[in-house]
Amino acid sequence: MTDPSHLPGTSVPATIRARVHDGAIDRVSRFFNASVADAAAELIQNSRRSGATRLDVSTEDVPEGGTVVTVTDDGFGIADPAVLLSFGESGWDAATARREDPAGMGVYALSKRGCVISSRPGTAGRAPMPGWRVELTPECFIGKQEARIVSCEDAPLPSGTAISFRADQTREGVRAAFAAAARHCPLAVAVNGETVERKSFLDGALHVERWQGLSLGVFDSRVPGFNNSDLNFHGLTLSVCLPTMDTIDGGTWSVRADVDACPELELVLPARREAVQTPFLDEMRQAARIAIYRAMRRADCTPALSHARFTAARKAGIDMPIAPAVLRPWRPAIADIDDWRDTPNREPVRPGTLVMAVDPETQDQQCLWRAAERAGIAGRLFEADTRLEGYAWYDALARVEGVRIDVTGTGVTHSLDALRAGSEPCSDVPTAPGLPDTLARPEAIHIHLDVAHRDGPPETIAIPADVAFIGEDGSWVEDAHPLVTRDSDLQPPALCQLLQAAYFSASDDPEADSHDTQRRRFREDATHMAIKLLASEDEARKHSIAEAVWREIFWVMPRDREVSIKVSGGKVAVEFGPESPAPQEAAA
Repeated sequence: MTDPSHLPGTSVPATIRARVHDGAIDRVSRFFNASVADAAAELIQNSRRSGATRLDVSTEDVPEGGTVVTVTDDGFGIADPAVLLSFGESGWDAATARREDPAGMGVYALSKRGCVISSRPGTAGRAPMPGWRVELTPECFIGKQEARIVSCEDAPLPSGTAISFRADQTREGVRAAFAAAARHCPLAVAVNGETVERKSFLDGALHVERWQGLSLGVFDSRVPGFNNSDLNFHGLTLSVCLPTMDTIDGGTWSVRADVDACPELELVLPARREAVQTPFLDEMRQAARIAIYRAMRRADCTPALSHARFTAARKAGIDMPIAPAVLRPWRPAIADIDDWRDTPNREPVRPGTLVMAVDPETQDQQCLWRAAERAGIAGRLFEADTRLEGYAWYDALARVEGVRIDVTGTGVTHSLDALRAGSEPCSDVPTAPGLPDTLARPEAIHIHLDVAHRDGPPETIAIPADVAFIGEDGSWVEDAHPLVTRDSDLQPPALCQLLQAAYFSASDDPEADSHDTQRRRFREDATHMAIKLLASEDEARKHSIAEAVWREIFWVMPRDREVSIKVSGGKVAVEFGPESPAPQEAAA
């Protein structure tokens, strides 16, 4: 006869049902990390749910080390002590269970420590009920030992619960744990008679609105960091990745959510340190975005948004203004990533504006900026801002989509890219196949901007320049190979500054010299190169020798005598001049 409880011919059951294995009880102590912070959070939550108006924490040092902590509330107490060890059974009323989804294992935060609990159930308008007391050892929590209930006259009056446990922390450490747990909790908490400070989770919000049992608070200056708490569940704070919104002017708007009664929000039990990823969570994030748009629109000065944000706000029925026609003036990049410089303020666009929709190499940007300033068109160059694409005023601007540099030497014009492809990085003067060595002082340099117009044909703007560099990004000074036109008025110090801006970037290798030392040596090499190119080889050598004397031996020279150093035939002669006369004392 066929057994209906199993598949035919097998021992496989025909049906299965969820159950809790006995081994799960052995592992219940791992549901919490046994820290005082976890215990504080769970005990405060339990007291709040029990209708307590106040929670008092007392601490007492013990001779063998550590602290005994006693937490007492004035809630309605525990009517049935069996729920303490009934894993997953909370014992809360139906309204609380529906509103907060309690895990029914909060006291297990003390399972590794053990605890003593005394409680007196509440009775509305009647004489106090008898109190009881129980000691729960770690073995009790895993079902290895029974816990005996005894009567207790010292249980809180007229009702409430007191829990004592042993902590390894000092009294101050315990106080800090409870203060942190109570910071955003609606329940007043006092430690050793001193009420800890509480603060609204939405304190400082510019705009607050209700949504699905949550209060959404919008902030315009709170910049949240990675995994910062943005949701408060009655004092338990966690991150649910609510959106932030950057504005065109650099401000960041963000949202925090304060839970009142939101059963649709599911948190991972038992510790509630993260949210369960559900469609409701996506709905909440969208509601937070709309709250930000509303707050922005009501602000005294409505911030400018990207076109995508602007469009999303209008689709949500919020009439945000068009971003104003202002852009940040373009400035050339600097090779040294540690050289922080203030960015220029945004300025209104004007006729002839050119948006730099291209990113040339750093050295080419430096040369372009010098040429543009000399040609009087630097004020037309503005940074591109892709966030503004879609606004009619931005899309109508002319765009620089290419930068090309040509060098003319001995009557022949060559592209800088071709020179770079044929340069010899170890030579003092840049050369390429078929080019003379005098290319270091070419006849002319032109920078060509390839400009695209939305409503017209493209054009090329040629800007005369007096300097360019063959060395590519990341080159050291000896590989920069500056090209300076013959008629240029560029002086060695200015060329040295250009070289530093275009190429210097300190190595972060642990064995490298300090940033200042690397920069000093770069400047010395750049100065030598600039003098050699713009003055003469002898002038460059004189400068390098003077720098070496100043750096290496100046500190040993007498300050009151002239010093002459003569080097000849491999020998060094040093002579001192007469001592300077001491200044005469003023007549009496």
